Amino acid sequence: MRFGVFLLLALAAQPALAQTQAQQDAPPAPDDETTAYCLGVNRQLAERFRQMQLWGCGKAAGMQWCRDARASAPEAMRARERLVIRFANELTRKGLLDVERPAEARGRLTQIVADGSTDAARCFNPDGDRDEPACERLQRCVEAEKRVGE
Repeated sequence: MRFGVFLLLALAAQPALAQTQAQQDAPPAPDDETTAYCLGVNRQLAERFRQMQLWGCGKAAGMQWCRDARASAPEAMRARERLVIRFANELTRKGLLDVERPAEARGRLTQIVADGSTDAARCFNPDGDRDEPACERLQRCVEAEKRVGE
């Protein structure tokens, strides 16, 4: 009896296993690429907010903007960290971060994450040298953040 139940479960799981294997071998879908890109963006932004907490703003009236930014940084950092977790969980759920994926597919996904981090760093440049094309590319994360934030 136990063997029969085990055999039935094994046969029922086989199509799901085949589908998972096919998903692992497939290149990331455009939505998955956006998710990976936004993972990188939000990782970079969380780090920026972490760094803002270390600013020395002084007591001058003209530095109130700095004190306000520093005061709001912890919550902004936590919000970005939550998004990082949600984006990473979505990619994990789809098996796109599995070590068993082909090295080329993992490398492609890693590069997309790095591109998101680079664009966020270029858009929010601490020297004020804002890279407008990078800022425009970040806009694709607006809808993705709403989707994973639900």
